[in-house]
Amino acid sequence: MKVVGFVGSPRKKGNTARLVNEVLRGAQESGAETKVYFLNEMNIKGCQGCRACKKPEGVCIQKDDMAPLYDEIRNTDAVVVGTPVYMFQMTGQTKLFVDRLYTFLNDDFTHKLGEGKKTLMVYTQGQSDPGTFQSSFDLNKGVLSFLGLKVQDTIVSAGTYKPDDVLKNKEAMEKAYNAGKTVCKK
Repeated sequence: MKVVGFVGSPRKKGNTARLVNEVLRGAQESGAETKVYFLNEMNIKGCQGCRACKKPEGVCIQKDDMAPLYDEIRNTDAVVVGTPVYMFQMTGQTKLFVDRLYTFLNDDFTHKLGEGKKTLMVYTQGQSDPGTFQSSFDLNKGVLSFLGLKVQDTIVSAGTYKPDDVLKNKEAMEKAYNAGKTVCKK
């Protein structure tokens, strides 16, 4: 079993990274091999809408740091996507990543990921009400599902404004850890 995490926060040791790492810790303790990528440190360009990925080769022609991530997603059993909420939505770093997943979509709007990949969404937000951005979370779940990333669970840590606030949210940390363990079950 392999689980790959993608952190869309500019803070490598921030609340989102801590929560994604807690998911991965649960997965590791269930025997999974894990890996994490920090999208802010990567050179990922926006989708150019060129449709080169729709040709028989089925690959994006851009030469940037997204290229190896396609193989990571193809060759993993589960994906964790973590992002803080900025302006009601995922960060720009995360949005660039998600837009580039267009390569997994066929012309007939089916996806190229077979049965799909188990996926967990992890959100941190300064706003104290965890339901404030639910419409954005639902939209993101729909987009990822459409691309073949089947969202199994969504973890929201509300009121995580200051660094390390997520560590005080025992419920979110426990949910993240347990989601990591659960995603490893067949």
